[in-house]
Amino acid sequence: MKHAIEYSVGKYKIRINFWFLIIFLLMQTLLNELGFWQLNRGKEKRVRIEQLELGGVVAVKSLVGLTNRQIEQFQRVDLLMKLSSEDIILLDNKINNKRPGYHVLNVAKDEQTGKNILVNRGWLFAGNDRNQLPDISLPAKKWKVNARIYPIQQESISTAKAAIEKHGQVYRLPVLDHQVLAELEKLTGLKLEKYLLRLDKDSQSALAVNWMWTNMPPEKHLAYAFQWFALALAFLIVSVIVCIKKR
Repeated sequence: MKHAIEYSVGKYKIRINFWFLIIFLLMQTLLNELGFWQLNRGKEKRVRIEQLELGGVVAVKSLVGLTNRQIEQFQRVDLLMKLSSEDIILLDNKINNKRPGYHVLNVAKDEQTGKNILVNRGWLFAGNDRNQLPDISLPAKKWKVNARIYPIQQESISTAKAAIEKHGQVYRLPVLDHQVLAELEKLTGLKLEKYLLRLDKDSQSALAVNWMWTNMPPEKHLAYAFQWFALALAFLIVSVIVCIKKR
């Protein structure tokens, strides 16, 4: 049984091995899929940046009639809130300037709508001993919140291994998604919205605030896409050279 196709064109002989052809098709598919995936990611990042710009034009002073569109575009808000409890929530594994730390969250109630919302105050150094929790002061009971809305992701990759640690009135979370949020609701006895508020750096009770709204600029995704497509083209050229020989 032949394992290759051979035919001649002028003074050249073309020989294509079946197994090589299969590998070639698989590699071309993989490299091009990676390129298109990077293009799509770049498009998503451009959309997010546009949403950030739209949501930051005017700050809303009421959550009455808040729409999903406003949530998705990270709407800027100026709200008068009050603490719902003295619980402190630490979102673990947050790095700032190569130092490990937490995002510090408190639950506050919007005075107009009565909604309980997690307010992310920013980053705090975890200290050198993980068993020793940092000292954290509470915001004022009446809290003037200047922030932007940030949707809580539906599912995290590590949710299956996520376990909430409780130390008195301090909760330490490995991740925050809808599943972990539901567990937190059971522990605190509070109904929580599926979005949080990220404080502006000049807002009351803000800690170290340096929010990353996108983990990579769109231009970098385009550069990666170009690399994958260039590899696909290079592999095509090498494959042609390998298959064509002079008689």
